[in-house]
Amino acid sequence: MFIREGNIYLRVISFFVFILRPKLKTSSFESENHKYNGLKLHLMMLGKKHWLLAFFLVMATSFALFAQEEGETKTEEEKASDDGYPYPAFRSEEYKDFVPKKRQDQQDKFLDRKYNYPARPRDKWEIGLDAGLLMVSGDIHTGFTDWKAGDKFHTKLGFGGHIRRSFGYVFSLRGNFMMGSTWGRNWEAAQGWSFSSIDPTYHPNGALAGNEDLYGEFNDDPTPNYIDPNTNTGRNVFYNYKTNIRELSISGVFNIHNIRFHKRETKVSLYGLAGIGGVAYRTFMDQLDANGNTYAERYDAIVNSDIYTGRYRDMRKDVLAELDNVVDGEFESQAERHFDDYVPKFLGDNYSYKPTAHAGAGLAFKLGRTINLALESRVTYTNDDLLDGQRWQEWGALTRDYDTYVFTGASLNFNIGSKNSVEPLWWMNPLDYTYEELAEPPCCEDMKLPDLNDDDKDGVPNAWDEEPDSRENCPVDTRGRMLDSDRDGVLDCDDREPHTRYDAIDRVDQYGVAPKDKIKCDDIDGFCDCVKKCAPPPIVKADPCANPLLPSILFDLNKYSIKPEFDAQLAEVARFLRDCPNTTLCVIGHTDVRSSNPYNDVLSYKRAKAVIEKLVKDYGIARSRLVLQYRGETEPVVAGLSDSPVRKAIDADHALNRRVEFRVCPPQEDMPKPNGPADAGSRKPKP
Repeated sequence: MFIREGNIYLRVISFFVFILRPKLKTSSFESENHKYNGLKLHLMMLGKKHWLLAFFLVMATSFALFAQEEGETKTEEEKASDDGYPYPAFRSEEYKDFVPKKRQDQQDKFLDRKYNYPARPRDKWEIGLDAGLLMVSGDIHTGFTDWKAGDKFHTKLGFGGHIRRSFGYVFSLRGNFMMGSTWGRNWEAAQGWSFSSIDPTYHPNGALAGNEDLYGEFNDDPTPNYIDPNTNTGRNVFYNYKTNIRELSISGVFNIHNIRFHKRETKVSLYGLAGIGGVAYRTFMDQLDANGNTYAERYDAIVNSDIYTGRYRDMRKDVLAELDNVVDGEFESQAERHFDDYVPKFLGDNYSYKPTAHAGAGLAFKLGRTINLALESRVTYTNDDLLDGQRWQEWGALTRDYDTYVFTGASLNFNIGSKNSVEPLWWMNPLDYTYEELAEPPCCEDMKLPDLNDDDKDGVPNAWDEEPDSRENCPVDTRGRMLDSDRDGVLDCDDREPHTRYDAIDRVDQYGVAPKDKIKCDDIDGFCDCVKKCAPPPIVKADPCANPLLPSILFDLNKYSIKPEFDAQLAEVARFLRDCPNTTLCVIGHTDVRSSNPYNDVLSYKRAKAVIEKLVKDYGIARSRLVLQYRGETEPVVAGLSDSPVRKAIDADHALNRRVEFRVCPPQEDMPKPNGPADAGSRKPKP
């Protein structure tokens, strides 16, 4: 274990040292025997802040390695029964501890199966530390290697931080801060900075033309002046720059890699981002030597030398080598800049400011439940052409494209939050709930199935047969009992008179046959069909106006307008009122459960009111015979339905609850109009 960890640490340290190293002479690494000496030189030449960053990253990585090692101490049996997922099931009571208070009501409805979806859990925030390379894409080539002049300028990392918050499983917002430096230089001499297509005596780039009025306040040394005093034309200049950048931005991050169909969670997160922000920058150039003199003479010497006329590849290499011997790498002079742009006061006068837009992509690797490492590249658009201090073509016009800059690096990210919170949702699989529900055993697998066999072949299964051994071909009732229709003690299958008259039941023989006596009407109390002079008791008819069965009027979701197909039902109600002129009806409005109680009270009131108005206007019913009442969602026909949205095809149960019904009631006052949203049911039906 310790040998393996030692190898890992050596590789981790070597990796970070390779990223953060200053430029070393290649001769230190030419021999296989010197590679450990090379590593030693790397470590010795790291700056303090590089050491701090390397130490921080190595410690964070070791934290993840130790956490992983601890997790591997589980037995094989424990590994088989536990997939390491630390969060409770959605239908467990423990899951409620992970749900914020404002979403507890939704979770309660979900547990009671009144809502189709569980509440979203409380999840952690992410904070991260960023480090990487910062490069400008402009008119001057970006430097990827060290500036050799005086060994005073080395490739520098950009640093930053961010904080990120999820707004669902796919989208999150991230606030970013980044600061860093970048540099570049050209190997081709240029004079376009001094040409003007409008005024030949005007030199556009005052930072190279000795314009002290504009640039004097930004320079400790004199402003470089590359104008030939004899000809008033610009001399050859080899462009170079160093730009200090400070950026503040907000990004929308989109992630779909957490949606997994064949495993519970992922260890890798692929994401894209886009956003806006602002950048403050200041660009310097190295165009003066230690004595404050320009490099004009030495630049001309390079241009007039043989190396400047060679093949492209050799020429480029040789010119850059000569430039290393000319410049001192101090970057003492302010490069060309804007003077009329808005700059926030807290930035002072030295920095320029531009609003920005950016886009990028990244790949994050989970090292543990609370830590991950991300690799990301982000390109930023500035609508500015002076990030590198140069914007002129050789014939005096502005260059075509604006400058952009790219930040490419790594982020070490930590998840922070309360104990009862899950990882940021971009690490959680939204399909976990679905698969969890599918994996639940059926509700009735432990139920003992009834015995559906029919041993006595009487047509009644054994589970409900009270006489499981009834005789074959003997009729039985629904409980499997052999029938004795006249209750004379002789089964129907043996009874020659299975319907003996009731006054002779106690006198039947063994075959169920009663003696043939002469029957008199007076002998049979209440038996009125034996002779014609006996009349049955009169039938008392119910009052049709007392408890009528009147139809209901159904409504579309969130509407109170009456559909034409219910005109027949309203006509039936009107006919009843005309046939029963002394009857009063209560017109009662109802809704389904898919809204708040105040909203549904107002909607049910409007439905009852619409029905009354139609009965009065179209059918001539007196308003005094109709009493307006409403119940909202409190008296459903079909109870226990979920208040989550449902598809139209399975909305029948809810539709029965969206109704107006009619009941006979004594004359009384209408219910007062409820308090609630006035726009309830405001959506009009389509024509």
